[in-house]
Amino acid sequence: MSRIPYPDPATLSESMRRVVIENPSNVTRMLAAASEPVFKGFAAFSMAFMGGGSPLSPKLREIAILRVGHMSNSAYEVFQHEALARHVGLTEPEIDAVRKGGAAASVLGEAGAAVLAYVEDLVKNVRASDATLAAVRMHLNDTQLIDLTLVTGMYMMVSRFLETTGVEIDAAPIDWKQVTPAKKS
Repeated sequence: MSRIPYPDPATLSESMRRVVIENPSNVTRMLAAASEPVFKGFAAFSMAFMGGGSPLSPKLREIAILRVGHMSNSAYEVFQHEALARHVGLTEPEIDAVRKGGAAASVLGEAGAAVLAYVEDLVKNVRASDATLAAVRMHLNDTQLIDLTLVTGMYMMVSRFLETTGVEIDAAPIDWKQVTPAKKS
């Protein structure tokens, strides 16, 4: 049971109620308890990453999000984003490497390992070290790096939101084919 109740759909504005009906995942239901401007702003920010507009590759994005989820002990985040990781082409050994972190990252290739190390550094230390930053910059341009930093921070916030509110794991993952392209680069 969630720690904070899901809002009654009858109390929501028509536009928010429509979003919850179209995407009845527990995270969406709980987010609907936010003020409407925050709900809509969060959705727009999230879709900027998930909708294919960011130059950060979906695989690298999911490495980052999954590592944040694991480091934050956020079961809901991990459940949903392991499904999305598979959708964008991460293999089971790659997903396992993200779960383990650290030395297991070699299976992710140079760019994936650099992203994993960068995310771990951000989550643990807030400010990535010069060495970690330099390593990830060998694989990402400045725009991709900024997007990586923002998506990492966003999912740190999401993980804390999920754990604090007690959002329960859904019976099935979100249908990611309806949300984000399966671009595998």
